[in-house]
Amino acid sequence: MIRKRCEESILLRMILVGDRLKKRRDKISKRIGISTQQWLILLHIAKDPNIPFFDMENHKKDLMPKEIARTNGTSRSNVTVIINSLIEKKLIREETDQQDKRQKRLKLTRAGEELLDSLQLKREKLNTELFKGFTVEEMEKMLHFVDKFIQNITLEVHEV
Repeated sequence: MIRKRCEESILLRMILVGDRLKKRRDKISKRIGISTQQWLILLHIAKDPNIPFFDMENHKKDLMPKEIARTNGTSRSNVTVIINSLIEKKLIREETDQQDKRQKRLKLTRAGEELLDSLQLKREKLNTELFKGFTVEEMEKMLHFVDKFIQNITLEVHEV
């Protein structure tokens, strides 16, 4: 017999939120001619300070594909396919790392910067609408909760 438990209720709601956010992102990214995954990688390369990776690591250099794969919890080969498509669209470019010539670092092109700049006001407006009715304190508590949850789930993944 399945019984009502707070943990399961929260998780199922988080899944529902994730699904709805994905549909929303897909709709927006389709309009601008890139996939959601491409958009997220562009945000990583732009060093969007809202991405948890940059809170967890003090990262000064441009990112490498393997770092993007690690932060997104995916394989290097999956990220490489997306990176190659962004290079073809002339939104990013690869540059050889100065300390290790075998490594490639990723940079936005002028077109990539312009694309992200053109989206930023719309992104901020849409995200503000999502949090309408929340106080700053509530959003800060939510952020704390989500960060704690990410930490717990990351520990769990490493233990399995």
